[in-house]
Amino acid sequence: MTALAALTASTLLLTACGGGPTEDVPDMGNAVAEVSPPATDPAGRVIELAAGHAEVTDMETAGDVIGLRSGGTLALGTLGQFEIGAVTEVTIPENCGDLTASADTFVLACREEVLLVDAASGDTERRSIAGTDAAPSIAATLTSTGELIVAGAEDDRVLVFEEGSGEPVETITVAGHTSQLIAVPREGQDDAVVRTNHVNTTIQDIHWRDGEQGGTLRIGLGVGRIAAGENGLLVASDNMGSQLTIYTANDVVRLHQAAPVDPSPWAVAWDAGRDLAWITSTAENTLAAYDVSSGVPERRASLDTVADAQSLLVLEDGTLVLASATGDGLQIIDNPDITSQ
Repeated sequence: MTALAALTASTLLLTACGGGPTEDVPDMGNAVAEVSPPATDPAGRVIELAAGHAEVTDMETAGDVIGLRSGGTLALGTLGQFEIGAVTEVTIPENCGDLTASADTFVLACREEVLLVDAASGDTERRSIAGTDAAPSIAATLTSTGELIVAGAEDDRVLVFEEGSGEPVETITVAGHTSQLIAVPREGQDDAVVRTNHVNTTIQDIHWRDGEQGGTLRIGLGVGRIAAGENGLLVASDNMGSQLTIYTANDVVRLHQAAPVDPSPWAVAWDAGRDLAWITSTAENTLAAYDVSSGVPERRASLDTVADAQSLLVLEDGTLVLASATGDGLQIIDNPDITSQ
């Protein structure tokens, strides 16, 4: 049985205690990754990145093209192109928010506009959202069927735009402003769309076809990052609570599992080929893998990382790629040792 099937079949459902989320909860929310100590012996190999994109604040992949966000630059290239320094650099506004990607396009919400960057060429389409309920925005995503979903950074609105349209077909009221917004593939269905709010450390699904918000759950003490898996599965880090959390977003968003991890967890990724959830710790410069196929996540690997590994990808061939937010390089692990603890 795969990890996803086990989660679906499981009757374990964890929910947050107490009342609904609030915007001002002491000692909760507004999580920040702890600054790392110097790296000692990172696993795999490490590429020194060019100065223009060395401090990576976000990283995604569109097909076999990797996008690295660093300040006012989006660097694009295959892993091989990054290794030889032959990448395409796209100039972007420094006020852009979270980077997302579809199969062939990188997406950046930049306050009053959304940038759609072609992964192959770097050509950029700029979509104005000025004057809409979503502006200013730092979170946008494309569904696999081409809809652009844009969420407000200061308001409780999410807008749905059909492919190529400048007018929203849905304006949805959600539970507060949005920090991160991702599309999650589901077999035989529309993508699930899920948002987080870092202030009140919550996660919420959006029923975007129906123009309705979904349920809202607390993510521990302070959500770090979320990442899409397969068929509605999501991986999330509870940075302030030092936890890995596993959700599904099929009919509603559900918390299925949680496990303690190394301090200050941040970047997360789902490894479909190995059925593992990966999570970094910036406090200890570690990358750990967890098997979530049973009721309790089981640690299967622990690898050393570059300092401040705040971005993480699992490529289609299973290669792990980590990026340092402080210029410590791009780490590549081709064949991770799943037996290492």
